[in-house]
Amino acid sequence: MRKTILALLIASTLSACALTPPVADTQTELPSAWRSDFVSDVSIGRNWWAQFDDPVLDQLISAAEAHNQNLVIAAARIDEARAALGISSAEQLPRLDLGGKAGRGQSTQIGSPSDSYSLGATASWELDLWGRIKNTNDAAKADLLASEYNRDAVALALYANVAQSYFNLRALDQQLAIAQDTLKTRQESFQLRKRRFEGGVTSELDMRQAEVELAAAQASVPGIEQSIAKVSSSLSILIGQNPREMIESGIARGKELKQIILPVNVPLGLPSELLVRRPDIQASEQSLKAAGARIAAARAAYYPTISLTGLLGTESASIGDLFSGPAKTWSFLGNLAAPLFDNGRTAANVDGATARQKQAVANYRLSIQQAFAETQSALIARSSSAKVVAAQQLQLDSLSRQLKLATLRYDNGFSGYLEVLDAQRSLFQAQLNLAAAQRDQLNATVDLYKAMGGGWKAGT
Repeated sequence: MRKTILALLIASTLSACALTPPVADTQTELPSAWRSDFVSDVSIGRNWWAQFDDPVLDQLISAAEAHNQNLVIAAARIDEARAALGISSAEQLPRLDLGGKAGRGQSTQIGSPSDSYSLGATASWELDLWGRIKNTNDAAKADLLASEYNRDAVALALYANVAQSYFNLRALDQQLAIAQDTLKTRQESFQLRKRRFEGGVTSELDMRQAEVELAAAQASVPGIEQSIAKVSSSLSILIGQNPREMIESGIARGKELKQIILPVNVPLGLPSELLVRRPDIQASEQSLKAAGARIAAARAAYYPTISLTGLLGTESASIGDLFSGPAKTWSFLGNLAAPLFDNGRTAANVDGATARQKQAVANYRLSIQQAFAETQSALIARSSSAKVVAAQQLQLDSLSRQLKLATLRYDNGFSGYLEVLDAQRSLFQAQLNLAAAQRDQLNATVDLYKAMGGGWKAGT
């Protein structure tokens, strides 16, 4: 017994020699500040979409959070990673098995056959001297965290897609209303030109020009309606509507595009904070940790494996005496297996784990590069989109005035009807462009929220 205790003490001492994962070089130079005019000390809320103050948008994102299938898949991957962690954690503890045997046999030709019964419990435990089990378990923990962060990244992208799809839909609704109003105006204009032509007041050319513009307005409506159907279908998938809801219910509408509140400032924070605000970066970091732990686990295969096995049981020639008979059995074994020659399998496993760590390092650096590129692009897009909206509004105001003047000139005989048609066409296009610019400004703000991590923080 003393020797056994001594062996265990030696084994526990040797466990301090367990292999540690190699540290990968992931240093990246970061800017000290963003190139932006937006300054705010207010933190981004987790429900950042509430800043747009549209209850229907809030409802759509809540529906997506509850029913989107990509989130269901991401949650299932978390469950899978948690199960894998449970398996690796179980290897750190002793295993207990219960077994029994029953048989009948004869040892010599002279003796008579006899029965034999046995029942026993076996405990086995591998001493993790080199950290194989520990590093495997650490890798499983990192995998679980990575799956949770990936779920957060999927959710962040989903909320952004829902918001942008909704804004696209409201912009199309506004464009459809513009097209329908234009169609009504051109129908009235054509009827007026037709009556004036039939009364001999104006030429057939004026009537035909009005008819051409009427046909153009009629052609614009179905295209917008088709776009609305496509965006609605995509949004239905994002919020997890079933086929019946897609056909019968459709997508609810809230505020008009011009009524949706545009957040004045989006809090940026320091560039270094982006590393902990983006769940995709955190997921890449955990994958990198898992890859390092698996290298250490693979290297442990170079060293001997020691396991302990204990047996406690009973034997009897009669099943009735199995629990009351005097024949008790026990054993305590120590097993040692040292690798001698495995045709390069262990080395190949280590090389493979090292290659996967290199991939993880590159993915981590790439995720940082993409995060900063997306953020800077979103900052520029938000700034430029605001300028575009202002310019489009100025153009629309000028064209509205131009149409009034062209109509007045035509009514007083100072110009032909073509001048009025040109002004109408320009105004119609300017109205559509303003709706698109307002949509782009809202979408650029969503892109910025998404690029900045959307209120997500590590550990929340």
